[in-house]
Amino acid sequence: MISSLINVFCVLTVIECIIELNSVEFFMLHFLLFIITYLSGLVLTFRLSAAFIFVLYEAIYFFFPSNRWWGHLVPDISYSFYTVILMIIITIINFKKTAHNKIFAAPQFKWMYLLLLTFGVVSFFAVRPIIHEQFFKNYLVLIIIVSMAYKLVDTDKKLDFAMWGYIFGSWYLSFYIFQMGRNSGDRVEAIGVVDAVTSNAVAAAIAPSIVLCLYYYWSSSKLPLKLIFAVAGIFIANAIVLINSRGAFLAVSCSIMYYIFFMYFSSMQKKMQKATVVWLAVAGLSGVVYIADDSFIDRMGTISQSTEVNEEQESGATRTVFWNAAWEMAKDFPLGTGTNGFEHYAPIYIPQDVHTGRSRNRAVHSSWFEVLSELGYLGLFFLIMLFVSSFKATKKCKKLLKTKNNINQYFKVIAIESALISFMVSMLFINRFKAEILYWLILYSACAYNIYVLNKDYSGSEPEKEGNEYD
Repeated sequence: MISSLINVFCVLTVIECIIELNSVEFFMLHFLLFIITYLSGLVLTFRLSAAFIFVLYEAIYFFFPSNRWWGHLVPDISYSFYTVILMIIITIINFKKTAHNKIFAAPQFKWMYLLLLTFGVVSFFAVRPIIHEQFFKNYLVLIIIVSMAYKLVDTDKKLDFAMWGYIFGSWYLSFYIFQMGRNSGDRVEAIGVVDAVTSNAVAAAIAPSIVLCLYYYWSSSKLPLKLIFAVAGIFIANAIVLINSRGAFLAVSCSIMYYIFFMYFSSMQKKMQKATVVWLAVAGLSGVVYIADDSFIDRMGTISQSTEVNEEQESGATRTVFWNAAWEMAKDFPLGTGTNGFEHYAPIYIPQDVHTGRSRNRAVHSSWFEVLSELGYLGLFFLIMLFVSSFKATKKCKKLLKTKNNINQYFKVIAIESALISFMVSMLFINRFKAEILYWLILYSACAYNIYVLNKDYSGSEPEKEGNEYD
């Protein structure tokens, strides 16, 4: 208990120091953070582990320098593009060393590639072929990236590195949001990343990282590490509050409840684990009460409201009309209509007496119905099986880790499941089936399966130093 109070004091002290920074210091801080991150990522890639090239890619995704107000301080080049090119080169260099990491040995990739194939086939009859072709290329690149990352992230420690990269990126974006504050009424806008432009999409991107922060805070034995993950978690939670996303709030709530449930009731227990769970629950609720303002509370209070469709004004319940329209559309186009197909046909399938705002060409506002309308029944089936295979894989991981009594790794897998659940909940309300974060989370589950199940020699321990992989 005393150590936990010390952690809280340290976190508050760090945040107070950050708040006292003036605008010029903030300006330089962003610039230095990016430069240090980029150079460190390159150095670690070549000196410690090739897996750091994916960690660097994760960080650049969130920094997105070309769209930041400090971006003019760095060379105007596509950092993500050159990082991916370097990742391809590194993967080729390490091909023999990673040959044992067979992509299709992880069941998730079979369904992922079937989704990609369906995406390509739909190109022949997409109603908006130019837009569909653009998104298909982006999706193809995404699948290639996670495939290479799977080859490179093949140990328990490297999996930690990958998830730390995601947490770091989420923290950075949350720090950026913290600095900007609400700039559009009671919300934060214009803070997007490459494939997440809207505030709801940004909130969905960072929401899963909160439960990962919780896991690493609990599993870390050293105070500095606990402090780092506590600070990251607080900033990310604060960003969710500032963005005021109801979907992200539900996503975080579901993921943490899932994780806490296993922490408390699982037979895999450390000393004082249940007491720690109670403390974390109390501390978490206290933190929510502290950072939640009236605007956030009022908006979250509307989750259970607006259950009836208003014919004169769009509301949250209007989305159910969009979902029904997508279902009816799928009956006429069972093979899909391609990217933005729902927007194209929406005026036909949305009842005329339903208010849809300034335009009737609306998005369907659900990833599940997005896939149904764009890739048809087959695409939806493949997406569902992608999730099913992910959870089947993590179930096998948990079973094996339980027999070996590897408690930290056991709860790491549960944290991955919790993070995936978080994004699945967010997907109910926004179009994000092509989101990079989704495939990162599925990648983590595939890497865990490769490390803990397919690697028969895994014992739960890692060598202190893996050495230079290029030797």
